[in-house]
Amino acid sequence: MTSNLDCIGLGVDDHAGMDRLVSIALRGAERLGQAGGVSVLRWQDPSGARLILGVRGNEVTDLLPSYAGEPGARLANVRAVNEDVVVADVLDEDGQQVTMLAAELEQRRLLPATGTVGGPACVVALGVDVTVWADDDAFAASDASLLGDGDEPGEAPPHVVEQGWPWPPRMAAESFISYGVFGEPEQARAYARLNGRVLRAQRKTVAVTGREFVAARVRTAGFEVDVCLPADATGEVPRAGSVIAGTVFLVASLPGVVTADGSPGKRSWLPWRR
Repeated sequence: MTSNLDCIGLGVDDHAGMDRLVSIALRGAERLGQAGGVSVLRWQDPSGARLILGVRGNEVTDLLPSYAGEPGARLANVRAVNEDVVVADVLDEDGQQVTMLAAELEQRRLLPATGTVGGPACVVALGVDVTVWADDDAFAASDASLLGDGDEPGEAPPHVVEQGWPWPPRMAAESFISYGVFGEPEQARAYARLNGRVLRAQRKTVAVTGREFVAARVRTAGFEVDVCLPADATGEVPRAGSVIAGTVFLVASLPGVVTADGSPGKRSWLPWRR
């Protein structure tokens, strides 16, 4: 699988490369806030590639790759389920829940100790194991659209035959399964199966590394997401109407004002009301 850093053109080859990258980020980062003695910093390259750093004293406690995407999801009931991951409801324009997602949140450390938050959010999908298909038909004819673990599906069950349903079952070109919303919360991780239709895409070059990646705006089930993947993983830049499908790592951001101590600003962390 591709690394999260590779998906935004920040891949490194060794510890020295990582040290250099962190040093660059620390010198140019902005401070989002502070909580529990940890300062939350965000560095952004002109390409849009981001790093979110947690810093306590002279120690970098955590590092989260991200991207400067556009809001494309309405999230509600955003709540931390473990030290790394939040779970949220995804709402449609009428305020009805359409799905759920588990993601790492740029502002995770700055969440209020009690209650939940929400609002318009940027959702970034780091394409750690994805494939681009020319169109819906090409995706539907591929094994990538099969719903299941890849085992032989066998004969169609009687009720499927009776109803005239297609067999084996396949996922739609716009479909989404967030693995982290199932199972024990303390074990939740931010990986998901995402299939989505490309709305637009462009190749980006990271200033500090010279490496390229592709940022594609993609519509999936219930929301829009910015999918980032290494340029050499796609060949040509995906065209509008093509389908990106596979395993992604989700990072979310709730844009707004956060004060230096991590307390809410005027436009931040307001409890979501439908």
